[in-house]
Amino acid sequence: MSTEHGAALRELPDGTLRASNSRADLEVDPQDGGRLTSLRIDGIEILGSSPQNPGMPAGFFYGAFLMAPFIGRTRRGQFIFDSVVHQLPRNVGDNAMHGLVYDTSWHSIDGGVETAFDDRWPFGGGVRQRFSLTEEALVVTAEVFNDDRPMPAALGFHPWFLDQLITGERAVFEFEPKERFICDDDGIPVDSIPGGGPRPWDDSFRGVAHSPVIRWGGRLTVTIESDHDHWIVCETMPNSFCIEPLSGGVNALADGSAAIVEPGTPLALTMTLRWNSTPDTIASTDARTGTGTAR
Repeated sequence: MSTEHGAALRELPDGTLRASNSRADLEVDPQDGGRLTSLRIDGIEILGSSPQNPGMPAGFFYGAFLMAPFIGRTRRGQFIFDSVVHQLPRNVGDNAMHGLVYDTSWHSIDGGVETAFDDRWPFGGGVRQRFSLTEEALVVTAEVFNDDRPMPAALGFHPWFLDQLITGERAVFEFEPKERFICDDDGIPVDSIPGGGPRPWDDSFRGVAHSPVIRWGGRLTVTIESDHDHWIVCETMPNSFCIEPLSGGVNALADGSAAIVEPGTPLALTMTLRWNSTPDTIASTDARTGTGTAR
């Protein structure tokens, strides 16, 4: 399989997909929620993991996975569309969280992976991801589609970035939001304030002064670009942190702000990870455990 304008994806004996060039190496596991399990730049892993929170699915806590057809929490897992009340499975307390495809099996398509929504989603349809890996960047484009009927939807990327590289450099990131959403005790946005507010963050935001930037010392810089203006940032977990581009707001299904997907009109979201690095010690790291060895 070829990635558009980038390195070709090839299937490994264990079923994972890999694309590589002289600077970067990408691995995607279709059987594990279509997630990115590894992204190495000049041999250095940048994706990580964090210990599983009690009461939350293990699939929330490693690599980089897609949230679809909803993002973050949906209050009580309920929403109304076309005057019909729909109920999603509640997987975190009383709420539905992080979509319905992080725990499903995907299949390979040209340049990426695709899966259909299962019977937890009452509308049918599906989602695909395509990957373009060059020496300077990884571009991931996701689409929610339905060829048969209209439906509401939201999309989000959920990457975990390592706090510390195998070579020792620790991460510092720049994130300058224009608006922070204030949540109730269930983690559902109910208000907003200008700017970022107090830290540490485990919050959603709208608008940024510039694309977020992660710096691991003087060795590696990664800029995260998105073609939408909503984000989640989580910096409260051990080992790794998340900067998540979103197509819209958290709880969008329940509050009626979700995009409407129609036949021939998918909802798309593109995340670009663009890097600069100083190749020196070449290392590899496993995104699931956050540990690695030099090679």
